[in-house]
Parts: sequence; C-alpha cells; structure tokens
Amino acid sequence: MRISEKVAEVINQQIHHELTASYTYLGMAAYFDAEGLGGFANWFRSHSEEENAHAMRLYEYLAARGVKMGFQALEAPKTDYESAVDVVKAALAHEQKVTDQIKAMFDVVMDAREYTAQPMLHWFLNEQIEEEELFSSVLDQVEAATSRFDLLQLDKELGQRAPSSGASEE
Repeated sequence: MRISEKVAEVINQQIHHELTASYTYLGMAAYFDAEGLGGFANWFRSHSEEENAHAMRLYEYLAARGVKMGFQALEAPKTDYESAVDVVKAALAHEQKVTDQIKAMFDVVMDAREYTAQPMLHWFLNEQIEEEELFSSVLDQVEAATSRFDLLQLDKELGQRAPSSGASEE
C-alpha cells in the first residue's frame, strides 16, 4: 500500500530524529563511562539501542509500503557535561523534543488522511509518555543525590534496569 509523498518524507525525517536520539544517548553513555558510572552508562546505552529500534520500526513501515529511504548524516553527539544532573536534564529535554516531532508527524499524517499510519503513531505517542515520565523520575533521583555515595547507589540501580517498552510491542 502506497502512502503520500508528504507522509513518507515526514516519516523519513523521524527516522533521522530517532537515529539522532540513539547517537545522543550513546554520547551520554560515553560521558558516564568516563566518570566511572557504569550503571548510568549501561542505562543510556540501552536507551540508545531502543531509539535505534524505533528508527527501524519506522524504516520497516516505509519499506513495507515501497517507499525509498532517504538518509542524512548524523552529527557527533555531545560527550562532555558538567554533571550527571546536566546529562539527565539534557536527556529529558531531548525526549520532550522527540515528543514534539512525533506530534508534528501525526499532524501531517492526519492532514494527508493516511489512516493506516495512525496506529503506529499512537504507539509512538504512548512510548513518549513513558519515556518522559521515566527520564523525569530519574532526573528527580539524580537531583536528590547529595553525595557521591547517593549517586553510586543510583548508578547501581540504573545498571540493573531495563529500558521501557522499546520496539517490542505493537
């Protein structure tokens, strides 16, 4: 089933946004690795993988509809931050930006009356609710950490957490 060029274009752009998010979280993982906080690094690496899975979900949607993919270069991610709080604040801000991108994509899909794309986009919107809530919660915890010991305890906890739902469910 073919889709409109405008919808294909906006979904192609979102693939780029998801890959950018993946690369951004990999840069954040690198910061935490350099700081000796392997739990945080592992948690951000898993989120990087999750964002890559999101890009592949969109890619597969377009491929199934015979749409030619268009790729753009990714910018190098930031790897230097002032603190763990700065990293998690940046991650939450990035998730909020992605939410706005998905809402904008949904607007294009609605205007084009591409009804078959709506279930997929609803999944992404629900995923963003989870992601913003998760990053907000982690930010609260990082901000509450008043010592290196507190940060190490949170590092241990994050190292054991799995990311949210990712691309495993439709």
